[in-house]
Amino acid sequence: MNTTAQLLVSTLGLLSISCYASNKNQFNYVGINTQHNSYDNINFTPDIDMTDHPSLKYNDTTSEMGYRGYLGHQFNRYIAVEAGIVSFGEANFSISEETVSTDGKTTTSVKYSGAFKTFAGDIRAIGTYPINDNLYVKAQVGILAWDNEFSFLTTKDGELVLEKDSKTGTSLITGVGVAYGFNDVIAIALDYEATEIADITTKNIGLSLLFRF
Repeated sequence: MNTTAQLLVSTLGLLSISCYASNKNQFNYVGINTQHNSYDNINFTPDIDMTDHPSLKYNDTTSEMGYRGYLGHQFNRYIAVEAGIVSFGEANFSISEETVSTDGKTTTSVKYSGAFKTFAGDIRAIGTYPINDNLYVKAQVGILAWDNEFSFLTTKDGELVLEKDSKTGTSLITGVGVAYGFNDVIAIALDYEATEIADITTKNIGLSLLFRF
């Protein structure tokens, strides 16, 4: 988490710039983003062929909802900078087993479960291009500093074992989007983003609500 904290602290100084000028295209803003996170190449059982365990039932979810809160500063009609924190949606898996009692009653119990969990901070440069007074398109590039915990199933001495791998790192994040301003205070934005977390390809589609101040 040290990398994430250092990234956010170094950025907050930039975002504290005062908008004393009368230029209406220069302002600060705050936003909340609800995003659908999907993980393309995640594998919770990398060393296991589940067909070798016919009594076990495997289920997984490789996409989930996440959230991002952020602060931004718009320098002019075309350039902005943002800093945010992200709680990514958790991909997860479970392995269950059905047993039948002597009276014929079937019981399902979860034997193993795990998740792919990520918390991150980011700083992004935003390019904006106005279509008219309300609508604009945008592109972004930035650095994502992440803290990840990955639980997966493996084998040890012929037995199934749940392992956890914790990693921190930084990754490039890129994206494109479109936004619409209802007035001088409120806007919404729809964005598509792509990055890589702990060698897992991560794609996000998010809807943001922004408030200018």
